[in-house]
Amino acid sequence: MVELSFNFDLFNNYYYFYERLIVLLFSLVPSLLLVGFVLYTDRKRKEPSKNIIICLLSGILTVALAGYLEELVMPYFSNNVILTYVWAFIEEISKILIFFLFIFDNKHYDDIYDGLVYMCLISLSFAGLENIIYAFSESTVQNGISLALMRDFTTVPLHVICGIVIGYFISLGNFSKDKTKKHLNFLYAILIATFIHGTFNVLMSVLGSLNIDYSSQIIVLFMQVIPLVLIMVILFVVAVKFIRKTIYYDKIYESNGDYDDKHNYLMTSSEYDLSNLRKIRIKRYNKITLKKIKEKDDTNV
Repeated sequence: MVELSFNFDLFNNYYYFYERLIVLLFSLVPSLLLVGFVLYTDRKRKEPSKNIIICLLSGILTVALAGYLEELVMPYFSNNVILTYVWAFIEEISKILIFFLFIFDNKHYDDIYDGLVYMCLISLSFAGLENIIYAFSESTVQNGISLALMRDFTTVPLHVICGIVIGYFISLGNFSKDKTKKHLNFLYAILIATFIHGTFNVLMSVLGSLNIDYSSQIIVLFMQVIPLVLIMVILFVVAVKFIRKTIYYDKIYESNGDYDDKHNYLMTSSEYDLSNLRKIRIKRYNKITLKKIKEKDDTNV
């Protein structure tokens, strides 16, 4: 969200153990449920446990990196709207960096749908940890649970949707036979995700800054609840659109079919298997595996 100042102390004296546990559950369970759903959609072509674990632990790196960079750039932007988009860019680029560091050159990243799976897991790791930090920054358990619930239905889905968008475009870039298209799709991944993320945060700030009478349920309904529901519905429609497009092109990829004219630059699975990209990844994977075996043998000796 927009507010970044918090005093995070999971073990402070104001929380009993069961209170910490309750706040933790409200903060983390929705993200874990979505992780389970994402993995379920990919059950027929399961990703390696090692890759999944890396993605699920990546939030530690992405949240730390994003938080550091956001504090670093804050003094250089006086306009709050611009700063909001800059922070959105930083958060999304932090997640993309993890993808490129640990997943992009992995030999198991071998179909278009994988990009969506991995980026969703990375995004959920970020969202889950961020949720915990914000919830425990509140001074009371009630406030912590309220904030966690609000973020469960707003910010967590936002991060997933941005992950879907990034995963879609990164896969189009990864399986591109055209270098220009490859770089353009990578650029679309960060720019479109940043636009969605930044616009959402700006709208949330506007809704939160409205001077309304909270004693009137009608005013709250029309000034905050309905606009928030509309925003989330629009995000849901965007997510469904990109999921369908990912599945559609993945089916063509797997069946070695024909793409439409706009996407005829994409490889099919047969073309990818014969490509230099695939050969490089296999070679790198075998090199790393042999190195680990050799280190293990040396240790046993």
